[in-house]
Amino acid sequence: MSGTVHPEQARELLTALDAYRQARQAFLAAIATPASNRDPLAEFSEQFVRALLGGSLAESRVQAGYDLTLTDGRRVQVRYLANTGSAWVNEHRVGTLTGVDLYALVIFEAFAVVGVLVLPTGALGPIGTALGKRHPTQDRQLQFTARNWRTIRDDAARFEELGVRIHLPPFLH
Repeated sequence: MSGTVHPEQARELLTALDAYRQARQAFLAAIATPASNRDPLAEFSEQFVRALLGGSLAESRVQAGYDLTLTDGRRVQVRYLANTGSAWVNEHRVGTLTGVDLYALVIFEAFAVVGVLVLPTGALGPIGTALGKRHPTQDRQLQFTARNWRTIRDDAARFEELGVRIHLPPFLH
């Protein structure tokens, strides 16, 4: 092994990890989530979508498929998309899963929730067409970009006609 040993940097890193650990534990307690090694934004997103839509979370937080069951029996897969600001570097592939009726996408910019989209999985083709998509398998997946987010956000009525539910800040109105 080559290179210089940096014990002070190692101590600083451990101090930073300890601060994160304490903040993470406080965050999980604030959202009433038991101790978890899962991504805290995933935990938050599931809780937040449940608060917006109602229903109940799946018994297993790590099961494949759905994360939430609505009072009418529809199942929802919850995911999130995080970017450091309005200039996105990350995009997201929305897909269909057997037994899942809705796909909820929580959108973060600079750790703030800027919107939540709830898409009917059976309407991905028409939604893709409305967005001007040209990629293959549009009936089963939607390659979601910043441009798509802005198009849906800025023309909500057109996408609501396709069954998309759009939740924007302040969320509780």
